[in-house]
Amino acid sequence: MTGLTTVGRLYLRRHRIFYLVWILVLASFLPLAALKYHDLVPAGQAGAAMLAGLAANPTMKAILGLPFDLSTAGGFTFWRVGGFTAAATGIMAGLGVVRATRAEEEDGRLELIRSAAVDRHTPLAAALGLSMAACLVLGGVIAASMIGAGTPAAGSVAGGLGIALTGTMIAALAGVAAQVFESARTARAVTMGILGGLYLVRGLIDASGEPGLVRWGWAMPMDWAAYARPYAGERWWVLTLPLALTAILTWLAFALESRRDLGSAIIGKRPGPATAAPGLSGAWGLALRLHRSGLIGWGLGISLSCLFMGSLSLTVDRIYQNQPSVAKLLQELGSGSSELVIAFQTAMLGIMTTVISLAGVSMIARLRGEETEGRAEAMLATATSRPRLLASHLLPALALTGLLLPIAGVLLPLWQAVDDGSARLPWQLLGAAAAFLPGMLLVIGLATALLGLWPRGLWIAWALVGWTALTTWLLPLADAPGWLIRLQPWGHLPHLPTDPMNWTPVLAETAIGAGLLAVGLIGYRRRDVAGR
Repeated sequence: MTGLTTVGRLYLRRHRIFYLVWILVLASFLPLAALKYHDLVPAGQAGAAMLAGLAANPTMKAILGLPFDLSTAGGFTFWRVGGFTAAATGIMAGLGVVRATRAEEEDGRLELIRSAAVDRHTPLAAALGLSMAACLVLGGVIAASMIGAGTPAAGSVAGGLGIALTGTMIAALAGVAAQVFESARTARAVTMGILGGLYLVRGLIDASGEPGLVRWGWAMPMDWAAYARPYAGERWWVLTLPLALTAILTWLAFALESRRDLGSAIIGKRPGPATAAPGLSGAWGLALRLHRSGLIGWGLGISLSCLFMGSLSLTVDRIYQNQPSVAKLLQELGSGSSELVIAFQTAMLGIMTTVISLAGVSMIARLRGEETEGRAEAMLATATSRPRLLASHLLPALALTGLLLPIAGVLLPLWQAVDDGSARLPWQLLGAAAAFLPGMLLVIGLATALLGLWPRGLWIAWALVGWTALTTWLLPLADAPGWLIRLQPWGHLPHLPTDPMNWTPVLAETAIGAGLLAVGLIGYRRRDVAGR
């Protein structure tokens, strides 16, 4: 294929940081969990009873998948974080392919590449090749690190290969979406939507416990890495399933590319009505229309996730009350609470807070996309002022995150409250969520300041959210020092109900967040608007 090496080197140069960060983060999940196995699972009958309870819990099956052999460090680790790592690898691969294909095409760079002495399919082949290579590198690093952690080599290779091939499937799916849809945003949404839908259906099937329904798990691509049974009598032939699906989707992506012109898509944009609705006559109506699907999607997704995760608290006491090592870990994740249920709920709230912050940053980043596409400039050519345009995206972001955080605080303990017949825990978690609001304001304020002063630096806001996820989910497993874990937007805020209320960090972060918002508004008013 003419020019493949040259274009591949170009894409590697442009996207190397993106893949490097993903690989470094995802490669740490399994070995860290494996090293903590003997601390979490006691020896003897107590450990066997705990593992049996986990394996029989339908909610755990829905979240983590079907357990095959939890009696070894490798089997327990792959069940605990292998499915999540595979799904995250798919996210990395899908986003990477779209940004190197449809996004490059929208920005006009693909036309420059195609004007050189390269084959028509070279850019797509380079994008798919780079993404799939990143998945294989990640799988290799995971396998090597798991071998280094003392787990059997065969299971390590099977697990790493299963995770890598899950990523290659989603990469090929993203390649198809990039040909079908004319917008990079739509291609990303469809790819991530299919990935999320497959993960959800997998969870429902695995949790059912019905043999007839569980057999349908073989039709779920998100289950194939687990069905290869790493560390539980490996079934290597299962790995041919994701390999075959990757090949089929890759062929389909190239076939669809042959049927469309550069800049077009299989499904083109339909012309809109001749006259816009009254609600679209200004910046506020347009911003709400742009964020409408995001507002609905984030709201439903966070609410259902909180209800789903909160149901686990009903079994926390029964499973872990006689397991001091696990109880200690839960207490560390839950800000040191001595009550396991409160520690679990506080830990889940911390996780959901990080996820909600992604919604806020993505809504601020949407305005940056409107600029680069030239639509913001067209809006500013009217009577719309720059502060009004920024506010039309900023206020929905503040409103969404400001509502979702208290909603998460109420929904997470809802099942426990119904079971106990007491509203004590929802009120406590509502207060804990309210105490986290200044941290949310800080994150959104940082994103706004970057948009106003240095829009190319919006990656810093994404990196901050990623660092927060690392400090919330992984560093406690690695026994990291407390000062490092607290080095994030919610680290110094009071973690109610365990910590006493401390107004100093609350007021300080509120002031800093408000100051960053003001800086962003001033900067956006004065800087040049970047168009195409």
